[in-house]
Amino acid sequence: MNRKIIQSGPATLSVSLPMNWVKKFDLEKGQELIVEEQGNSLRIKTIGFVEQEDAKINITELYPISTKIIGMLYRAGYKKIKAIYTPNKIITHRGRQQKEIDMIKNTFDHLIGMQLWEIGKKDNENYAMTIESAKPEQKEFNTVFNKLYFHLMHQSEQVYEAFSENEDIFDEAYLAERLINQTHDFCIKILVSFGYEDFKKTLPYYDYISKLETIGDRYFEIATIYHEKKEKIDNNIINYLEKAKGFIEESASLYRKSLINKFNIREIISLTNKIHSTIKDYKNKINNKKINSSISHNLYPIFLELYEIIEILFFLNQDNFRER
Repeated sequence: MNRKIIQSGPATLSVSLPMNWVKKFDLEKGQELIVEEQGNSLRIKTIGFVEQEDAKINITELYPISTKIIGMLYRAGYKKIKAIYTPNKIITHRGRQQKEIDMIKNTFDHLIGMQLWEIGKKDNENYAMTIESAKPEQKEFNTVFNKLYFHLMHQSEQVYEAFSENEDIFDEAYLAERLINQTHDFCIKILVSFGYEDFKKTLPYYDYISKLETIGDRYFEIATIYHEKKEKIDNNIINYLEKAKGFIEESASLYRKSLINKFNIREIISLTNKIHSTIKDYKNKINNKKINSSISHNLYPIFLELYEIIEILFFLNQDNFRER
């Protein structure tokens, strides 16, 4: 749609707002809006959180993907989620047998800013309901994202140290992965609700968050395989786990530096070369069958994800390539 610029005062120009948009967000005279400059564009948005309708999900019908759908509804911004379940029904969730209602409560506990509000029965349906107890804010994003990185760094160190001593750390890895998933979901919820403060970085950040969560899944799978199969851990695996841990820490450091305008192009090029060399070396060992196990095939993709994270870091710091 096109709008004409109006002279509304001696030194003031204005543009009218589309009435459909005004009605949609119930805007009134005197209400504040956020106006952001983005190149040759202006982005106008409401200060308030984007409201969503309540959601309802039938756990029994959608098992085994039902908990993932609850997470999806949470990330999409729904403020109230009602889960319909079958009383006393036993299911297997994350390798453990439990009642559906316990799985629901555990999943609801996972959602930052939500709380279990009601358990009851209506229209012959048993349900559990969670509601939003704290509104997310855009300004929280960088803090929560750093927390996501912190949890992943802890997990990588946890697995490396345990495997160095041939220790089974399934329970610890389970908790670490839960924290990673929690912060991942909350980061996504903020992005879906508000976008990133520099809007053109919203999609890259979404990709970034997803890759960190995927790496966390790989670490949990590695810990699970060892827990179930007790595969022997050879020195190659230990060495690559140490490399992965170091690369995660370096990428986190580069990210933190970029937030305070201290992004170092030489450091990221150095990290890029190290990850690339490691991928090439790892691939040769797999092809030559010098390293071949369920654990090794879950470790290799971690380096591929880290390599793609480097590309995202370049995108987030693209201003460093601008010709002055």
